[in-house]
Amino acid sequence: MSTAGPDVRARIDSVWEQLSPAERRVAAMVRHDPELLLVGTSAELAAESGTSKATVSRLVRSLGFQDAAEVRQNLMSARGSGLPWAAEDAAHVDQRAVESRNLDAAFASLARAERPRLARRIMRARRVLVFGERGAHPIALQLRAQLAQVRPDVRVGPAPGQRLGEEVADLDRRDLVVVVTVRRHAAGIDRLVRHCVASGADVVVIGDPTAAVIAASAATTILCPVDSPSAFDSLAALFAVVAAIANDVYEASGPAGRAHVDAVAAAYDTLGELAGS
Repeated sequence: MSTAGPDVRARIDSVWEQLSPAERRVAAMVRHDPELLLVGTSAELAAESGTSKATVSRLVRSLGFQDAAEVRQNLMSARGSGLPWAAEDAAHVDQRAVESRNLDAAFASLARAERPRLARRIMRARRVLVFGERGAHPIALQLRAQLAQVRPDVRVGPAPGQRLGEEVADLDRRDLVVVVTVRRHAAGIDRLVRHCVASGADVVVIGDPTAAVIAASAATTILCPVDSPSAFDSLAALFAVVAAIANDVYEASGPAGRAHVDAVAAAYDTLGELAGS
């Protein structure tokens, strides 16, 4: 049975009359925001509802789950499908606090990726290929646009009218590939990661936590939460991490990077491509 947010609410409605007063206090909170079962611990939920961990456990079993881990697994599966559903009181949730937690987790993941070394890897690569489909495409475009200011031969794929095979056929260990992927991942993205790794290329995966399995074979994985109390995911943390990576690369580029920036600016002026040029 699917357990997306609306289904959790339906389960609560179906057992409401059988719940104890304490269980109803917890259930009322969860019904307003099913993600409380995803982002909070049983102890936190118990404290917030003024009940006990045992009460939370009884409610979870009353809803047809074995334990809180099964609830989280099912909610992550629903969220991972990208289906939009919101907390009923989303308008009263502090969105800035949610974004702050997402940013903290994303930058912690970026730190574990050894930022200075990652920047040097990007600079040393013969070429950089950035892939991103569906919701990840704007993020991939942003990363490519920023890296292209600093170093030559940065491409985004697949190019219009092209297929992935044409982009990756001649990859080797001199290349670096960045795969950006966000919930409701494009079909075959896991095969793309494995193919790029098998080619010898240096592979970096940037995505939300549901991309962890897809990224298993990659050299580097950076996971950025996209959770939001509203219906649609927030990509703010992903864009912030992309900007941080680009700035790291700029710092690592030294004189060669500055020269490339100047060359790009001069080309803009020559072609009159930007307003005021």
